[in-house]
Amino acid sequence: MKLKFFLLLAAFVFAGMRMQAQVKILFNPAQGTTYTYRTVSDQKTAMSFGGQEMVTNSVMEMLTEMRVKTKSASETSLDYTIKEIVMSSSNPMMSYKVDTKNKAGSASEVEKLMFNLMECLIGKTLQVVIAPDGAVKTLTGYSAISDCMQKLLAAGGNEAQMANMTIQQFNETAIKNNLEQTFKIYPNKDVKAGDNWSTENSQATNMNTTNTKNTYSLKSLNNDIALIDVVTNITMKPGGGMEGEMKGEQKGEMRLNVKTGMPIQTTGSGTIKGKFSGQGGEVSLEVTTKSSYTLQQ
Repeated sequence: MKLKFFLLLAAFVFAGMRMQAQVKILFNPAQGTTYTYRTVSDQKTAMSFGGQEMVTNSVMEMLTEMRVKTKSASETSLDYTIKEIVMSSSNPMMSYKVDTKNKAGSASEVEKLMFNLMECLIGKTLQVVIAPDGAVKTLTGYSAISDCMQKLLAAGGNEAQMANMTIQQFNETAIKNNLEQTFKIYPNKDVKAGDNWSTENSQATNMNTTNTKNTYSLKSLNNDIALIDVVTNITMKPGGGMEGEMKGEQKGEMRLNVKTGMPIQTTGSGTIKGKFSGQGGEVSLEVTTKSSYTLQQ
């Protein structure tokens, strides 16, 4: 009876130790492995100006591939390629849908232009070096994308305006910041279930500056898979001589492999809103977003 009691007690203590086990989570993908991710963003933008309101619904789906080339204790080198983009946008003034797998489906002039812009991105491989904390140390190879888009800018007119907006969304800095938003997520200490940590990110373009603070809560750890709650506080200030601010919050959840540090799936939704003013007018904006980032293989 005493032996049985001590065995049960030992099992209980061991189970408790496992529940409280701490892990170190870093960017640690396996060398030679290819990771393919699908990103989906569904956004509704309500804009009010001069007593009028316009609602724009936009959806973007993007397939990206990351092939891990070399690794060391201080950095990981990988090839990053955008494989596919499907995007659509509609409001009372204009609508379009573009699928980079289907050029024939781009019938209108706007769709043809957007297809050409997106085609500048497809299949262009960038060389990226990422530190163990998820920070992007270097990003090279963007000139092939930039040269392609600059040719469209040279066309002038509406083509130049739309090309410039797309360049802002997919320029070298934006791609770097998007990678850091995805991977600069790791705690600077060992963590266990119930622990919290936070990261911050700032992204500046000619159109705006966006600051985010992400708070992570490790809910559970099971078979090397971490389940993490994520709350993101967002502050956006306009550029171009305008004044104002937008603020909001996004909440979501992440499943992550603690051995590789690679997200398996991230989902989130939230709303930011505020007012911009300039050039004698004021614009009220409310943007609601649902997004997901899912490992395909």
